[in-house]
Amino acid sequence: MLTRHFAVLATVLLVGIFLASLELSAGYSVNTLYLFPILLAIWVDEPRTAFRVAVASTLLLATATFVRPPAVSIGATVFSRSVIAINIWLAAFVVVRYRQSQARQRADATARAAAESALRRSDKNLEDMRYALDQSAIVATTDVDGAITYVNDKFCEIAGYARDELIGRTHRVLNSGLHPPDLFRDMYETITAGQAWRGELRNRARDGRLYWVDTTIVPFLDDRGRPYQYTAIQSDITERKRSEAALRDQEALAQLGKMAAIVAHEVRNPLAGIRGAMQVVGRRLAASTPEHAIAREVVARVDTLNGIVEDLLLFARPRQPVMTAVPIATIIADTVSLFAQDPRVAAVGVRIEPTSIVVQADAEQLKLALLNLLQNGAQAMRGRGTIAIATTTAGEWHELRITDQGDGIPDAVRAHLFEPFFTTRHHGTGLGLVTARRVIEAHGGSVTLDPAPGGGTVAVVRLPAR
Repeated sequence: MLTRHFAVLATVLLVGIFLASLELSAGYSVNTLYLFPILLAIWVDEPRTAFRVAVASTLLLATATFVRPPAVSIGATVFSRSVIAINIWLAAFVVVRYRQSQARQRADATARAAAESALRRSDKNLEDMRYALDQSAIVATTDVDGAITYVNDKFCEIAGYARDELIGRTHRVLNSGLHPPDLFRDMYETITAGQAWRGELRNRARDGRLYWVDTTIVPFLDDRGRPYQYTAIQSDITERKRSEAALRDQEALAQLGKMAAIVAHEVRNPLAGIRGAMQVVGRRLAASTPEHAIAREVVARVDTLNGIVEDLLLFARPRQPVMTAVPIATIIADTVSLFAQDPRVAAVGVRIEPTSIVVQADAEQLKLALLNLLQNGAQAMRGRGTIAIATTTAGEWHELRITDQGDGIPDAVRAHLFEPFFTTRHHGTGLGLVTARRVIEAHGGSVTLDPAPGGGTVAVVRLPAR
C-alpha cells in the first residue's frame, strides 16, 4: 500500500517539477527539486525504487532541455543540468544503499529472532525431556573420577540422602557389599572405553534398607573420544527381585512340602524310637565299656539327624508370627542361653551391649532367627573367639548387629548366602540363614551379612521401630 501511494505521489511531483522547469527559463533551482521524490523513496520498502525515480528524473531533465532551449548558452545549461543529474544519481545511490542496509538489518534481526526462538524451543524440549526423565527414572551424573556432580529427586528419595550429602562423594556410599569386585572392574573398563554398561545392582540406603536398581551408565565423550562425565539412569526393581526370590522360595517349598510329609511319617517317628532304644541300652551298660560310648554316639547322631528333619519341617511349613511387645534384651539373653548349651561352641564367648529397646515381634521365632545367626558366626570362627551383639535405633529402624571374628565371606559364596540348601559345611542343610531371613522378613525387617571393620562378618538385622 505504501509503495502504491508513493508511486502516485512521485508521479505527481515529477510531472509538476517538469512543468515548472518549462515555465521558468533559468530552471536550475527548479530542477534541483527532482532530489525531493528520490529522498522520499527512503520510506519505501523496495530498495531500488530510488533508482527508478532517478531514471524518470533524468529523462524529464533531458526532455526539458530539448523541449524548451535555455536562454543562456547551451554549454552552461548542459553543465548545470549534468551536475543536477549527478546529484540525482548520488542521492538515489545513497537511498538505495540505506534501504539495503535496513533490509539486511531486518533480515538479520529476523534471523536472530528465529534462532533465539529455535534455541528457546530447544531448551524447552531439553527441559521437558529432563523433567520426564526425572519423573520416571533415578538419575545421577559423575565426573571421570567417579565423584557425584548431580542427582535428581528420585535418587535422593530412594537412597535416603539429601542432595548436598551426595555431591562430591562416590557411589561407594551406597555399596551393599553383595557384588564381587570383578563386577565393578568390568563396569569401569566398559565405561572408560566409551561404551554404555548395563546391569542390576543392589544398593544400601542411608537407613540401611537394601534396594535393587536396573542400571545403565552412559559415558559422555569429548572431541578426542574420551569420557568427561558419566550419567547413570536407573529404575527401581526391588519389588521384582523380591517377587523373584519369593517365587524361588515357593518352588522350593512346593518340593520341600512333599518331602516334609514323607519325613514326618517315615523318618521322624522311627528316629524317636531309635533314640529311645539306644538311651535304654546305654543306661544298662557300664559307663566304662566301649559299648556305652557307642550307644552315646548313636544318640548324638540321631539328634543331629533329628535337627536336620526339624529344619526341613520348619522351612517347609512356616507360620505367621504372632506379634507382641517384647524387650529385645530378653530375646537376646534367652537366645544366648540356648546357644551356650551346644557343646560345640563351648570356646565361643558372647559379649552383649545393654539395651532398652522394645520391639514388636514373635519372641520364639525371633529367637530361632538369632540362634541361626549366632551358630553361623560360631562356625565362621571354627568354634573359638568372641561374638559381639549390639543394638541401635536409626530413624524408623531398630538395628541389631552380630559381629564375629572369622575370616569373612568369600566373594564366590556371598552371592549364594540366602539360597535354600546352599552350604559350605559338610553336615549342614543350608537352611539356617534362609530360615532366619524368612522369619525377619515376616517381621517386616531385613538381614544382611556384611564385612566387619577389622575383619570377620557382621550380621545386620533391621526391625521396624513401630
